[in-house]
Amino acid sequence: MKEIKIIIVDDHKMLASALAAQLNKEEGIAVIETITDPTHLIKSLKEKQPDALLMDVRMGEFNGLELSKKIKEENAEIKIILMSGYHISHMAKDNGADAFASKEENISSLVQTIKKVCIDQANVFPMCEENMVLTNAEVKVLELISLDKTRKEIAAELYISEKTVTNHISSILSKLHVRSRIGAIMKGVELGIIGAK
Repeated sequence: MKEIKIIIVDDHKMLASALAAQLNKEEGIAVIETITDPTHLIKSLKEKQPDALLMDVRMGEFNGLELSKKIKEENAEIKIILMSGYHISHMAKDNGADAFASKEENISSLVQTIKKVCIDQANVFPMCEENMVLTNAEVKVLELISLDKTRKEIAAELYISEKTVTNHISSILSKLHVRSRIGAIMKGVELGIIGAK
C-alpha cells in the first residue's frame, strides 16, 4: 500500500514534532514535514506534494479555516484535516476541509480519520455541539461587531432591522457563553470564527 504523505501545520513546534513522531510510527503514514510558520506552506505544497495536510485552526495571526479555503481553491486534490480544541467541525466543512479532528482525540482515532479521508475518499465531520454553531448571518454580525460597527450600521450593511441585529447579538452571546460584545469578539477569534483584527 502506498504511504500517505502528510504535512503537519501547527505553530506550536513541540506539539507538531510530537504528533509527527507518533504518526510516523503508524504503518502506511509518513509525515514528510512539520511547518510552524504558515507563510512557507504554499511553497512546501508545490515542492513536497503531500497527500494530506493536518492543520491547526488557530495559529497566531493565521487562521486555519481561511488557509483551508485558499489552499482548496488552488490545490483541490490535497486532503485537509483541520484540528482544534473546540468542536467546530461545521466551520471546517464550510471552509473546504475534508475532515475535522478534535485535539482531544487519541492517536488511533486520528489515524482512522487520516485513512478514511485519504484511502476511502470519505469526509469526516463529527457532530459538534449544536449550541456552539453560529448561523452564517450570526457570523456576519460578529464580524461587523469586531469592526466596531453599531447596531444601526450593521442593520444597514446587512439589509436587516435593528431588532433582528439585536436578536442575532443575543443569540451569539448565548451560543458562545459570553456576556458582552468584547467577550464575543475574543471568543470568536479564539475559535477561529473570525480573524484577529
